[in-house]
Amino acid sequence: MPSRKSLNIGIIGPAGFGGSYLCVELLNRGHKIVGISRFPSKLGKNPSYEPRSIDVTKASIQELAEAFKGLEVLVNEYGPHTAGEGALQYQPFLELTRKIVLAAKSSKVNYFIMVGGCGSLHMPDKPFQSVCESNEWWLAYRRGIADSEAHVSYMEDRLGSMGFSLRGYRNARKLQREGEATEESRAIIAAYEEKARSNDSALVFVTACRTSFMFFDGNTSFRWTYISPPALYRPGPRSGRYEVIFDEIPLKSAAKDDPSDLEGRLHGITAADLAIAIADEAEEQTRVGRHWSAYGDLSEDTPYPSYVTIS
Repeated sequence: MPSRKSLNIGIIGPAGFGGSYLCVELLNRGHKIVGISRFPSKLGKNPSYEPRSIDVTKASIQELAEAFKGLEVLVNEYGPHTAGEGALQYQPFLELTRKIVLAAKSSKVNYFIMVGGCGSLHMPDKPFQSVCESNEWWLAYRRGIADSEAHVSYMEDRLGSMGFSLRGYRNARKLQREGEATEESRAIIAAYEEKARSNDSALVFVTACRTSFMFFDGNTSFRWTYISPPALYRPGPRSGRYEVIFDEIPLKSAAKDDPSDLEGRLHGITAADLAIAIADEAEEQTRVGRHWSAYGDLSEDTPYPSYVTIS
């Protein structure tokens, strides 16, 4: 049964995309939240919210351990991908993850929740092939996010040029579906999909997320859980429902004879519903030492805020 006692929970990245939705969810449940980032006060003010200002990218392990003191649960919502293409760097993300893990262990945090990317999830029935090693997955992913107005709007808001090129691809696909494709729109689709198949612009960060799981896999020196959002993860309404899957990417059943065709089969979840899944795990702690994903309802395609506030 869920523990409804008030917990002291730290959130790295409290004013960002996933972190802000999670903070609101946890505060509404009556927990005490410590926001840890450069500008944690951007989330707003609440009697149960304590901002601790620290630049996690520059702080030492000792400084981070001091910032984590007194926390029962620590959730790492740090995501450099929200800063645009220039932040998509492999080594810095891994070095920061290492530093955060060591600091959490040093400060005796009881439970560490890592929010990674979907890159560490593997393809169904292929435990040694992560999604970022599948060209079919990359193409289905790009098509999936392009066909959602809410997702394209989110990408434009948070990722700049990456989002703008996605908008052009979305418009070209729309012309194609409506039977009004032009030579220019066909060229846009061909160029965009060739890039997705060969060297997707998100590959570096997704691969870094995949490798970061190695800090956790089989590690019994501290209590952890690792949640990977599904491919289509974006702002949206709070439905209050989600499903859980372990280790592999959640896919809808194949409607065609070719099981390798992934178009239209990727699951997703809104930030509000993923916040519910993470908050439930912070309270229940039933997936210690497990790697999992959660997916839910994405039927509403209205653009939503990329982050929320508490005042």
